[in-house]
Amino acid sequence: MRSIILAATLTFGSLPAFANQCNIELNGQLQLEDKVLQVQIDHDNQLTITEDKVLYVNNQEIDLSNEQRQWVNQYYNGINEAVPQAANIATDAIALANSAMSEVFEELLGSDSQVMQDLSDKLNELDQQVQYNFYGDNGNIQIDSDAFEDRVFMGEQWEQEFEQAIEEVVSESIGHVLVALGTQIIFGGGDLEEFEHKMEHFGQRIEHKIEAQAKVLEKNAHALCITLAEIDMAENKLQQNIQQLSNLDVLQVKNNTNLM
Repeated sequence: MRSIILAATLTFGSLPAFANQCNIELNGQLQLEDKVLQVQIDHDNQLTITEDKVLYVNNQEIDLSNEQRQWVNQYYNGINEAVPQAANIATDAIALANSAMSEVFEELLGSDSQVMQDLSDKLNELDQQVQYNFYGDNGNIQIDSDAFEDRVFMGEQWEQEFEQAIEEVVSESIGHVLVALGTQIIFGGGDLEEFEHKMEHFGQRIEHKIEAQAKVLEKNAHALCITLAEIDMAENKLQQNIQQLSNLDVLQVKNNTNLM
């Protein structure tokens, strides 16, 4: 049982890992679809950047200096880069949870357990939701800030859904787990100390495995934070240097002093 709790606890923190490194807030609507970026600056003004990096405000093309074009490129490219980065972090965290929890249940219940299939199904559903939020039917990158609760980029709703998927499986399977534990103790000669030692060793092995992979997730999360900070900087430059974008302040990155 300790192994189950341990694996779940470690994996819960992986999906929103970067939230502890930088605080991302979205103020207004941002949408990237079919390689066209649209940002609702305020009630009356909308920014559009095409794949060719042509800038429009309210459907009027804006003439840009070379420096301004540089910031437009950085803004568009940064958002286009951040979306798959975020999707990959979420997908990798789900895969880590699936691997770790499957190993726990296989140890306790055997490889043909229905519990393992239920866990896999729930996490696959969550992964499909990630793909739906970040990619269109044609495979192109897409994002809509309306999909994020309270305008927080991959905020608490991701962690809550992630935890719920695993908690449901653990709750539904607790009877099977208790039977398996009792069976292993009985057929192990009733030696509780030996059984406890076995499970402790197993828990440590799972812990080491998860921590090693979680470090990779943390590194990727840090890289995403840097990308988002660069987007925020480009947005500030656009705001300061293009009159029509003086109210542009959709992406806000806080606690980013240690990112660079």
